[in-house]
Amino acid sequence: MIRLILVRHGNTFETGQIAVQIGARTDMPLTEKGRKQAGDIARFLQMEQIHPAAIYRGPLKRQIETAQIIGKPFRLEGIAESVLTEIDYGTWEGLEAESIRSKWPSEYSEWAASARWAERIFGGDHPLPAIERWIDHLKKTHQSGDTIIGVSSYGLIRYFYALWKNHWDFLVSKKQIETLKVKTGHFCELLLLEDGVEIRKWNESPQSILTA
Repeated sequence: MIRLILVRHGNTFETGQIAVQIGARTDMPLTEKGRKQAGDIARFLQMEQIHPAAIYRGPLKRQIETAQIIGKPFRLEGIAESVLTEIDYGTWEGLEAESIRSKWPSEYSEWAASARWAERIFGGDHPLPAIERWIDHLKKTHQSGDTIIGVSSYGLIRYFYALWKNHWDFLVSKKQIETLKVKTGHFCELLLLEDGVEIRKWNESPQSILTA
């Protein structure tokens, strides 16, 4: 069994800024709060006496910096992994949610509630096949008992839940995919088993654990 801790990068918008849809085309750095959130992940790992065997991260600034901050206490460099890049949101990139809803009501509703891939909107391929290949690679590369960290972004992270197929299919059927939202600086814990993947934790706050 290998434990995979998926981390959503820290904040990229300052307090008071209007948040817009950002994906693979928008390379924003972390804010001061975002850097603190990454530090909280590192402190949580230390408190839990978890020493990662490796840290993987996507190629965007917000993902790289989050991985650097998490890895520093463990003297680990983040390993570049293209599969962890955020989704390319195509024509939605840089728009506010309300604007997207008004211009593409059907596509946005199906994307938000049921994770239906908006082929005519997004640039690139559906990410799930690449995620499945990466999980197989991790199982072959790492030893049972290892804990590894993956730093990515929310749009992509939620497709890792699809590896727990029956649970994913239920949420899709009930149009409840929005319940899988992972906040900035939060993490998820997956167990990579020989015969599949099990989700142990989802959208966990390191701050709440550190201050408990």
